[in-house]
Amino acid sequence: MPRKTYQLSIVTPERTVYDAEVNSTTLPAEGGYLGVWADHAPMVAAVRPGMVTMYEGTSEQETAHYAVGAGFAEVSGGKMVLIVDTCELEDDIDAHRAERALERAKELLKQALRGDEAVDLEAAQQMKERAEARIKVAYLRGK
Repeated sequence: MPRKTYQLSIVTPERTVYDAEVNSTTLPAEGGYLGVWADHAPMVAAVRPGMVTMYEGTSEQETAHYAVGAGFAEVSGGKMVLIVDTCELEDDIDAHRAERALERAKELLKQALRGDEAVDLEAAQQMKERAEARIKVAYLRGK
């Protein structure tokens, strides 16, 4: 039996990055990773920086990975819209640059945890999560 699908759109302030039919999506939400299938109950969720995984069309295997920043997800009426501040495609990620960004984020986190008031702890944490997601997506591309 073919899997049911729904429309997934990923939107950033600059453009619509993705707009296609999928049967399943996994995304980084505030409480952990969240899976969305066709006919999911309506919801709105806060999205954390991390990796989004899609099963496009009726595929039974992961078909795409994206590194996203913070934002929101809305599921209703047979579609899901992710509105995120950044979204990077697998082929657009420079793994070495992402590794350098991760090192910078870790240093900022250390400074914030030592009480440096010039460093925003939440921003440093999101910077670290975004760099980790970019590295993970780049690694999966190489497989």
